[in-house]
Amino acid sequence: MTTTEIEKRLTAVERRLTHLAKSVSASSASQGVNGWIDQIHGTFQDDAAYRRAARLGRQWRKSQLPTSLRARKASST
Repeated sequence: MTTTEIEKRLTAVERRLTHLAKSVSASSASQGVNGWIDQIHGTFQDDAAYRRAARLGRQWRKSQLPTSLRARKASST
């Protein structure tokens, strides 16, 4: 690939990147400060499956702690 071809490809990539950055900026502005967070907030409210998944996730993360740290956390609660 010649230097000229590389420069042309780089120019095309930069142009596309600029276009994408403008699109993301416009999309974020139209969705408010938090964007997608505002859209999904409350989605899992009162959902038993979500609560169970969260509980199981906490149990798993706790099981991955070193034994000494697990004992220290258990005694502090």
